[in-house]
Amino acid sequence: MCFHGLGRSAQDWNGVRSGLARHGDVHAAELPRGDLSVLMAAAAELPEPAILIGHSMAGVLALRLAAVAPHGVRGVVLTDSFFPPSRNGRGIAATARDYGAHRLVLAREMVARRSSVRPSRASARGLGSLARLGLRPEAFHKTAASVRAPVLDVHARDDHHVPVDFALSAARRHPAWTVKVIDAGGHNAHVDRPDAWLAATETWLSELTI
Repeated sequence: MCFHGLGRSAQDWNGVRSGLARHGDVHAAELPRGDLSVLMAAAAELPEPAILIGHSMAGVLALRLAAVAPHGVRGVVLTDSFFPPSRNGRGIAATARDYGAHRLVLAREMVARRSSVRPSRASARGLGSLARLGLRPEAFHKTAASVRAPVLDVHARDDHHVPVDFALSAARRHPAWTVKVIDAGGHNAHVDRPDAWLAATETWLSELTI
């Protein structure tokens, strides 16, 4: 079961669908816009047993679903997921410089796209729920720690929305997770680098579905 990120669509999974289909039936949910409570309600019924794949904000959704329905979830794949901000063992100055560099690249990308689309109220609520979770990292890690299914975290090194250091720091908090860092793909690696993304997931999925 594949869940797209905020402001995205189920079509995001088209490029990796055939690869994922080697491991079972693939379902891509079209999620409504809204905060995490809205998404939880929309995704409450899952095919069982399910492997949940969550992108960005939906990574949190996948973890929450796995926490509340442990018997129906075989595994969780987080792809360029949201993670709480973290210094990842670095000093404050180094962290600030790194995060500032990511924000600068992201701002340049937005200007280059010259996007005139304003976020909807539902999208704003979704971003607000992530911001609140970012301010309460222990709430995120409490949910993550309650997940009993295997977790694979795939993150692109050049993700400027959620820096890879946030993902690596979270993974250290949860040593049972498997982590795969791919060199390029940005925040939507499964869309922009489908072959690299599938290569990062293939062995883990194969072992899980044997």
